[in-house]
Amino acid sequence: MYLQIYKTKNVELNLLKEIASFLHDIFSAEVEIVDHHIELPIDIFDKKRMQYLADAVVYHLYRYKNTTSIAIILVEYDAYIKGLNFVFGLAIPHLKSAAVFLPRLAITTQHKIFIERTKKEVLHELGHILGLKHCSNTGCVMNFSNSVFEVDKKTMKFCPKCAKTLEKQGYKIAKEYILSS
Repeated sequence: MYLQIYKTKNVELNLLKEIASFLHDIFSAEVEIVDHHIELPIDIFDKKRMQYLADAVVYHLYRYKNTTSIAIILVEYDAYIKGLNFVFGLAIPHLKSAAVFLPRLAITTQHKIFIERTKKEVLHELGHILGLKHCSNTGCVMNFSNSVFEVDKKTMKFCPKCAKTLEKQGYKIAKEYILSS
């Protein structure tokens, strides 16, 4: 697996390094931190909502990615999709691309909690790219989160069912990132 991690202008490089190391540990994946930032076009920003349209951000990212990679961008702005007030992230599996939107994850006084939330949401969106759906197991990283409290509640691990689905597709997951049965 070859992953590329992108960012918008003001996302800290250290955060990308944390995410890259995390994903490498889980999948033994080759992870590239792309060293330039991506500017988001103004026409995908909704001035009334003060948010970006999430699917347009992912399509914009797709234009930059290597054709063989899975791409994830960390975005310093809030975003939404039609029908929801906001999203923490969005994956478009057929594009092998996803975005994670950081402002709501950053609502904490502890940097460590922000890092953990970001790791969970990146892994969640990567799970979608790899073919996983939302999971009913509240501890599984693939459980849907509608608030930061729900993000905090779930773990940075796949449940045995989701892990098995990924392993059937040829993805090897480090044991410490699989919940015990």
